Amino acid sequence: MKDIKSKFSTAFRPERLIYRAIDMPDIPLVARMLWDPVNQGFGDPTLYTPLSGTISSIMLQKGIEASLLSESAIPIGSLMLGKPTAPKTDHWRWTTLGVGIAEEYRDKGYGKEAVNWALDWAFNFAGMHRVELLTASYNDRRIAMYKQLGFKEEGRKRETIYMNRRWWDMVKFGILEGEWEAVRSKGRP
Repeated sequence: MKDIKSKFSTAFRPERLIYRAIDMPDIPLVARMLWDPVNQGFGDPTLYTPLSGTISSIMLQKGIEASLLSESAIPIGSLMLGKPTAPKTDHWRWTTLGVGIAEEYRDKGYGKEAVNWALDWAFNFAGMHRVELLTASYNDRRIAMYKQLGFKEEGRKRETIYMNRRWWDMVKFGILEGEWEAVRSKGRP
């Protein structure tokens, strides 16, 4: 029982980020990220549709205080855990993940922290068995990060994304509950 209480007490405790619902004032930042080619390469662009009924959107904020309503927090990106779209598939226990970080906050570890939190949430609290995501093949750094976090490449849609007069693949990654547990048993990456 003590272990369960410990897990629930840290469900939203941030390391450096605050997790909260996207609100109307956040829409300009989300829209700016939607049209950013680097963020488009982070995942399936359909995951970046704000305020969708099938997607749980979370605003990422940078702030010193560990409070969901910190006055000093600055919106820096968004995180989405999506519900499977096929009807009557909830019992399969899988979800899609999408992360977008505003350009001025990239290369500071926020994306990795957000993905780690989302995986912990999906497996510890939402009872998921699998988390999957898509990214563009031109995004080498993001691909390396996903692999470091325990994701496995599961396939490619060849030459799906047209960017800068060149065709790129859409790469599909997935991580299973047991793979996540193995990564966590070695210590958080």
